[in-house]
Amino acid sequence: MAVKIKYLDYTDTIKEDNLILCLGFFDGLHKAHLALVKKGQIIKKEKKLKLAVLTFDQSIRNFMQNKPFYFLTSVYDKAKILENYDVDILYVMKVSFSLIKFDKGMFIEQFLKPIKVCVAGEDFTFGYKSLGTVDDLKKCDYFESIIIKEITYHHVKIGSTLIREYLADGLVKEANFLLGRNYTITGEVINGKGIGKELGFPTANIDYTKYLLPKLGVYLTKVKVNKKEYFGLTNVGKRPTFNDNVISVETYIYDFSKDIYGKLITIEFLEFMRDEVRYPNLKELIDQINQDLLTGQKIIEMRYNNEKNR
Repeated sequence: MAVKIKYLDYTDTIKEDNLILCLGFFDGLHKAHLALVKKGQIIKKEKKLKLAVLTFDQSIRNFMQNKPFYFLTSVYDKAKILENYDVDILYVMKVSFSLIKFDKGMFIEQFLKPIKVCVAGEDFTFGYKSLGTVDDLKKCDYFESIIIKEITYHHVKIGSTLIREYLADGLVKEANFLLGRNYTITGEVINGKGIGKELGFPTANIDYTKYLLPKLGVYLTKVKVNKKEYFGLTNVGKRPTFNDNVISVETYIYDFSKDIYGKLITIEFLEFMRDEVRYPNLKELIDQINQDLLTGQKIIEMRYNNEKNR
C-alpha cells in the first residue's frame, strides 16, 4: 500500500478523523523509530484506526543554527519504508521561523487536537525551545498517549547520532544493524566526467544531494535499477589520482551494460572494502580496480550468493 505524503505548513491542521499519530523527526527510521511505528501498527488493527507518521522536512536544530543538514533518509525513503508497516499517511511539517515560535500548547492545539492516539519516544520534545515533553502529551485530554522507552544496543541508545558515527568510520555493517536494513542512497544517474568509461570500467554517477555520505572509500553495494537488483562496487570520494576535489558517488554495476542516464536508482551499502588511495599512475589504478572487482566478486559468492541478480 502506497503511503500518502501530505506537507503541512504552520497554518495547516490535521483534518483526518480516527487517527493514530507517531511523532518524531525519524531521521534514519532506525530500529528504535520503527518500534513506535510497529506499536502504532498494532493499535491500528485493534482499534480500526488510520495510522500516520509526522516528520519534519529538515532538522529544526540545523535550521536555527543556519547549518546544512544531510539526511540518513529522505522523505521519499521514509514513505517507501513505511509502506511495510501499514502506514496510511506521512505528514511532513515544513520547518519555518513561524513554526519554531509555537509554544507547546499552540503546537498541540494546531496539530494534535483531532487525533485519537499519540505515540512518541520518551525523549521526544516539541514547541518553542523544545520545552514540550512527553509529560505534556500525557497530560492532554484530547488523545491517548503511548510513550515508548529508550532502546539500547550494548548499553548505548540506538539513535541517528550513533548511526552517523558508524557511517563516518566506514562501519556500514554496524550502521545497517541499527537501521534494521542497509544504508541507502537514492538519486538520479547524472553525467560525470566519464573517467570510469575511459579506464574501461563504466560507472553510474549518482546525484546524492542532501544525503549523508559514509567514509570516503570503496564499498560493496547492491544496486536497484528498473525494479531489478544487481551487485556493484561504489566509490565515494574525490578521485585523488585525478586531483579532483569534488566528492562523487559512482558505481560499477556487475553484469550490467544498459544506458541509465536520468534514471532513479538506489544504492545499498553492504560492506566497506578499502580507503580511497592516490595512485602514481593509471596502470596502478587500473590494476587496483581489477583487484577490487575480483575481491568484490569473491565476497558476493561467499556471503550473498543467494541474492545475486534477483
